[in-house]
Amino acid sequence: MARVTHEFKCTNCSKYFDIKLNISLTGNYRIHCPNCGHIHYRTLKEGRITEERFPDNQESILIEDIKPMMASCRETQHDTNLDSYFNEDKGESFLHRLWKEKFSRLIN
Repeated sequence: MARVTHEFKCTNCSKYFDIKLNISLTGNYRIHCPNCGHIHYRTLKEGRITEERFPDNQESILIEDIKPMMASCRETQHDTNLDSYFNEDKGESFLHRLWKEKFSRLIN
């Protein structure tokens, strides 16, 4: 299935993170910030995040939680392809940060 990549900014910690969503997703979802855990209540339509929010109450139908990987967090916004994004301050790409998140405990 096709996927759409979104850049999202957490209103709590002001970090940016990326989410890759299946285009078949439609409904109410809770998007968790991988940095601070803040929950964003959003409505998705065909895999796209809308500006619509929904309340956290018994009447709202929640489909599932979306929890992006910590490696997708960064300080600044970017407008390039995820895999080619390069953090010049730290000298590492998105894939390098992902590798470190998954395997750093094995080399320490």
